[in-house]
Amino acid sequence: MSKTTLFIDRNTLIKRSVLGGSIDPDRIIPHIYTSQQKYILPILGTMLYGKLQSDIESNSLSGNYKVLVEDYITDTLVHYSVVEYLPFSIYHIAQGGVLAYQGEFQVKPDKRDVDFLLQKSLQTAQFFSERLTDYLIANNTLFPEYFETNGKSDNIYPDKTQKYTTNWYIN
Repeated sequence: MSKTTLFIDRNTLIKRSVLGGSIDPDRIIPHIYTSQQKYILPILGTMLYGKLQSDIESNSLSGNYKVLVEDYITDTLVHYSVVEYLPFSIYHIAQGGVLAYQGEFQVKPDKRDVDFLLQKSLQTAQFFSERLTDYLIANNTLFPEYFETNGKSDNIYPDKTQKYTTNWYIN
């Protein structure tokens, strides 16, 4: 898994999120990659992740795998990418150090405003993440790689726990 094939592109991210179309791809692509590694890989596990990555690279994604990527993984990855991008969105790191970007006639938001956006984005990402996990668990026979292992010690095994958020009542 040394390749860095992304499951979504910048245009998909822009179309399915609150991010504006004027964002430089060089600024957003690293956050898509980070989100894919931090959030999608642990959900899918090494084997299924590798299968999807290979299918995307060879342009052979089809059937249930295409449904999985287009209907479940894409939304999860889009919203986690926003979560990863937001804290860095006003900063530019260059040879001169860290600079805060503030365009002409724009007002820098308060930290609380950014934190609010971050929390809302995280809630949305978690919703899609749980939806993806539930789909994989309910349809595990469609994706045999979900349970596969190759015996390597660096495998990441999928997190198959469903995170229920209902309250418990004991009588």
